[in-house]
Amino acid sequence: MIYFDEYGDRNNPTILLLHGAAAVDTFTQQYQVLNNYHLIVPHLYGAGESVKITYNPHKLKQEILELVKSLNKPSVGIMGHSIGAQLAVMLVTDNPELFSRAVFLSAWVCPNEKSIRMYCKSAPVMVKLLRYKWIVKLQAKYWNYTKKQSDYMADYARKLTVENYQAFFNETMNIKDFPGIFEVTLPMLAICGQRESKDIKNSLELLAQNASCQTMILPKAGHDFPMRCASGLNPILNSFYDETIN
Repeated sequence: MIYFDEYGDRNNPTILLLHGAAAVDTFTQQYQVLNNYHLIVPHLYGAGESVKITYNPHKLKQEILELVKSLNKPSVGIMGHSIGAQLAVMLVTDNPELFSRAVFLSAWVCPNEKSIRMYCKSAPVMVKLLRYKWIVKLQAKYWNYTKKQSDYMADYARKLTVENYQAFFNETMNIKDFPGIFEVTLPMLAICGQRESKDIKNSLELLAQNASCQTMILPKAGHDFPMRCASGLNPILNSFYDETIN
């Protein structure tokens, strides 16, 4: 079974947190805020204890499903950021009965070949930079990570390969392959930052085509808004998820 971190009381309602590419602690600013919940954070391929596994969303989706079923709960909440949001969309589309509520943060679900080529071309440089612990720790500090989280990311990031970095983009989900998302009726919320790319904003518009999916743009926020703009995001998340337990 996929390796995961766990926070909170198992007797509380569970939320599955699917982090962004190579950033296990994407939700560091949400762990304490969601303290009325039992939080599960799988280490997605290309990060943490799964850093050496090449990113494959379809295989990863099956592992996450096994994890969810092993919890023996009627349903769980789910929240994903970036590639984690792509996975969350896939999961609720194929198995909506397993989930109570879903949040998609910065979901990129409409691949743009030009953008993919650009990111893949930059992979050798980006991966080389990840070999320098001080650079990774500087990024972690910018993201408001704790020292422990910062040290951990610096340790596993140096093991990321160019091929795996490129897979994050080459394996970008295409919502056209998951038309069932527009029929899902569980409560959903999709958010992106005001300063994000056109691709991400176009993805938000696509998700808005489902009447059960609320959408919003967070002011003055970039792609890393779960870490950098928590003061604006967290009250929204609290309000959305608290309807599950109240």
